[in-house]
Amino acid sequence: MRTKLSKRKKAVLIAVGAVLALLVLAAALAAAFINGKLSLLDRSASYGAGEIPPGDELSFDHLDLDYIDVMEDGGSIQPPEGEVNVHDGITNILLVGSDEREDELSASARADSILLLSVNSSANTWKLVSFERGVGVSIPGQGDDWLTHTFAYGGPELLMQTLREYYKVDVSRYVRINFSIFETGVTDIGGVEVELTQAEADYMNGIAGEEKWSAGPARLDGPTALVYARMRHLDSDWQRVERQRRVLQAAADQIATLSPAKISLIADKLLPMIETNLTNGELWQLAFKMPALLGSDAGQLTVPDEEACWGIRLPSGQSLIGCDFAAEAERLDRFLTGAEG
Repeated sequence: MRTKLSKRKKAVLIAVGAVLALLVLAAALAAAFINGKLSLLDRSASYGAGEIPPGDELSFDHLDLDYIDVMEDGGSIQPPEGEVNVHDGITNILLVGSDEREDELSASARADSILLLSVNSSANTWKLVSFERGVGVSIPGQGDDWLTHTFAYGGPELLMQTLREYYKVDVSRYVRINFSIFETGVTDIGGVEVELTQAEADYMNGIAGEEKWSAGPARLDGPTALVYARMRHLDSDWQRVERQRRVLQAAADQIATLSPAKISLIADKLLPMIETNLTNGELWQLAFKMPALLGSDAGQLTVPDEEACWGIRLPSGQSLIGCDFAAEAERLDRFLTGAEG
């Protein structure tokens, strides 16, 4: 009787061992598969020189991207005092939409859209923050200029350092796409659904040259979504950035409906065109959070608060947006930590 029991136990142990071995093998294969996908991302970017079209002669020999002083030979718009706000469990990633219309990313592009993706690992929430691109900041070696031009002068490193200095936000990782990649990605996921106002529908009909759109839910393909996300002459840049966030939310909702096989095909096509400095390990951590985040609504904010801004006119005649950076840094930090109330 004891011998039979031992044989039974031995058989069970062998079966359990075989199952565990298969699970380990499956996990290893899955890890290799995902790492293979992540290796497609573009991490070869090199910045430190660029130009703003047309007509401006720019020099970047002075710019040390290992340590950037935004006031060095810059303008008069001072960042506020204080340290960068760092919080455990909150990961901030800068999302840059640059203004090229080719598949290739350029070192001399401008940041057409500047957004922050903030993931709170403890609360399983995500937030989207738009930075108004016309805000005036000091740019090393150039003087006071729009925030959007920091990208052309010094790439994502200068842009992120400027955000750290002026808004005290902890951001050192970025993802960059351009117009062409945006259009391809939105089309490939099956488009995005947004709610059009009558004014937005009329504006888009004017561009299309036909009565194609009406107020209410609308599914937009890539080129049409880009038109929607970029239109500002209808109202203002403040509404424009809100539309950009609506498109990102709609894209997340659409991706949540796709099969793993479909996502894999899209990844093979798009990842080589996407630039980032995120490591595979950091992307793995974000991937574990995706099931809990996709399908949920992101908290949304525009920085600075339009109602608290003023205009700045430079001697050259250029107009900049002014704001209380210390107050906006506090406002942004309360939003990201969930302490708005």
